[in-house]
Amino acid sequence: MIEGDLPNRAKKLVKEWVTIYKDELKNIWETQEFRKLPPLE
Repeated sequence: MIEGDLPNRAKKLVKEWVTIYKDELKNIWETQEFRKLPPLE
């Protein structure tokens, strides 16, 4: 996060989601080919 706050529960959910999709997120960042990733359930 660059600015702002999230409740602790929301931060944990975001970290969990990033862990699951780490490789896909890295690929999107490097190629700039944006696509939708599934949300946490």
